[in-house]
Amino acid sequence: MKRILFFSVLILCSISVTVFAQEHVNQNQIANDLNAIKSSQVKMEESLRQLSETTSRNSKDIQDLTIEKENLCKTIDSLKAICDALQAVQKSDVSNINGQIKDTNDKVESNQSVLEKRSLWVCIIAIVIIISILIIYWYFISRIKRGSSSIDEVRRAQDALQSAQTKMQEESVKLDNKLIELIEGQISSTSGGDKPDHSLALKVADEIVRIEANLSRMDASIKGYKQLTKAVQRIKDNFNANGYEIVDMLGKPYNAGMKVIATFVTDENLEEGQQIITRIIKPQINYKQQMIQVAQIEVSQPE
Repeated sequence: MKRILFFSVLILCSISVTVFAQEHVNQNQIANDLNAIKSSQVKMEESLRQLSETTSRNSKDIQDLTIEKENLCKTIDSLKAICDALQAVQKSDVSNINGQIKDTNDKVESNQSVLEKRSLWVCIIAIVIIISILIIYWYFISRIKRGSSSIDEVRRAQDALQSAQTKMQEESVKLDNKLIELIEGQISSTSGGDKPDHSLALKVADEIVRIEANLSRMDASIKGYKQLTKAVQRIKDNFNANGYEIVDMLGKPYNAGMKVIATFVTDENLEEGQQIITRIIKPQINYKQQMIQVAQIEVSQPE
């Protein structure tokens, strides 16, 4: 009986120890699980804190981007307004420039018309004076041939012819001076264009050559001669400054390779094979080293 009781007590003790050990193990496991849960909780709280900070920073960035977007929209609207204003100004400038070009073209046409009329009047006056001289000359020559004139009358006739010739030259110089003034004013009002109109330059060049030819046949003592010579030189300097060149051919030898329109006349004073340019009908005009008008010349040669 004692043995049975002893074994019973021993078995109960073993069971108690086993249960106590099992409970101790379970408590340790629970404690470890709690510690793991707390550690995970701390990590999660740290992650939440970092996520909250990131969210806060992102919100601030989004707010900054929104402000920047609004500023950019305002800048774009401002630039659009500036572009619209510039387009309006550009349209206005184009309209003004077109108006100025039209006014300039109208002035050029008007001045060219005046220039042509003045040239026509110069020719008419010159023809009238020449006809008057011829009539006076014919009158006195006819009287001389009839033998009814004295030496004094012949001298008076010569003086009258000389006076008429001088008067004609003075009137011609005066008209040419006025023509030069008109040309200078017209050149000043039409200079500076992007695309030059050569028509005026060609007409002016023809007038310059005509005036120089007249000057070469006049005496330097004629009233207005020096003034006209200086004015012609000013026009030629203006031509050179604007890229034009009036090629000087007068008195120079002629050769068959020249790009000119030539008319040939006979001069007994020239040697065999000699050909000299003795008259310029139309000058050769170059613009920036390029020929824009072919010369029309008269060439003297022996028979």
